[in-house]
Amino acid sequence: MKHHTLRWPAITARVAAGVFGGYAFTWGFAAAGVAALVGLGVEYHDAETGVLMLAFLLFLGLFLWSFTATSLLHVWTVLAGGAALLFTAAWAIQRAILA
Repeated sequence: MKHHTLRWPAITARVAAGVFGGYAFTWGFAAAGVAALVGLGVEYHDAETGVLMLAFLLFLGLFLWSFTATSLLHVWTVLAGGAALLFTAAWAIQRAILA
């Protein structure tokens, strides 16, 4: 059995990635999901409630994944890149709805 020493900077970096990166990704998912559902004709509050219930599960999954992934760079790339793509999608959908 191997004994691993705790590396607090590595743990802190994973927690930061899980919390902040996961939050940004989840926020982008919620914004894009609500905008897409409203664009498809679902009432706003119904879309918001449904997407936010899924967002809690998504955030939990992303937080746990940030600890199981082998590379911290991969975690930040997926979370930051995904958040940017989802924010952009939400922005584009909202502009299309308002146009």
